Amino acid sequence: MKIPRTRNGALSSSAFIPQLFLLSLTACASLRPGAFKSFETSVATAQKGIETEMARDVDWTREADVDALAETKNAPLSDHMLKEVKGYAWSTPVTVPHWEARLTLRALEELNAAFGGYTTLLVQVAEGHPKESEDRDALAAAITQSLRDAGATIVQVKGRPNLFPAGAAAFSSESLRNVKRSRRAKNLRSAVQENQPWVESYATHCLTLLDLIRTDLKIAYANRMDAIHARWDDKRTPGRNTLARSIFNLNAEYADAMETLNALTLFYNNLPKAHHDLAEGLARNAKPQNALTDLAAFATQVARLTNELEKSR
Repeated sequence: MKIPRTRNGALSSSAFIPQLFLLSLTACASLRPGAFKSFETSVATAQKGIETEMARDVDWTREADVDALAETKNAPLSDHMLKEVKGYAWSTPVTVPHWEARLTLRALEELNAAFGGYTTLLVQVAEGHPKESEDRDALAAAITQSLRDAGATIVQVKGRPNLFPAGAAAFSSESLRNVKRSRRAKNLRSAVQENQPWVESYATHCLTLLDLIRTDLKIAYANRMDAIHARWDDKRTPGRNTLARSIFNLNAEYADAMETLNALTLFYNNLPKAHHDLAEGLARNAKPQNALTDLAAFATQVARLTNELEKSR
């Protein structure tokens, strides 16, 4: 279920599910909406970047699976045929690595949708604009559904049991529900602080996933290079010019991927601190929120690298 926006320790399917309530907020003065909007934009940029890299992981892992199956003599092809289980459900005797990667990407997209919805809720509260209760309730319901979907998908990723952090804190909007006109800054600050553990858990998930992607790409890179070397003196394969071009293209793509993964690591390491700064910025005599500035800078770098990858495809 998509979030209406402007733009794997084992984990149970309900561990991330928040207790969402309808936000009761009337029109009132703005509370540093620019900082919340910047946070929302930076998160959306990084989410696009990490999903793009996870998609690259799927592509490279799939190519490795293709090579492995093609080079296996007397391969049991029946192991890779879909078999109907019940209704529209299906299964295969063997789950190949790239299918695990596909499920991981899906869970990431669903979890990102929920976290992105949270950043949108923060912006709405900070801006203080009157919103129809039905719209706010729809956003809250969408966040809940995205988290449920992510949990259901995570259970299917059996080959990667440690991808998601255990005991993740549930998101709560209870404090946002009771924001008062006369104490909006204090109540909004409390709401952000209350959700800090959930934000830290989300960042941990993303950092774990980045390590997994890096490992997958390193293995795939080595396997593809080995395949090229094996064909170097084989007269039945394309000429050496073609193979040499493949080497240089593979090197460029791998180097670009590592640069992007590094930028994303910097971003997600900084994310909890930037979220903490959102709360501190609502305090009296607030000091400059440097982590928010750093987060935006990291997001800009991620955006540039992601755009370059998309142009090269």
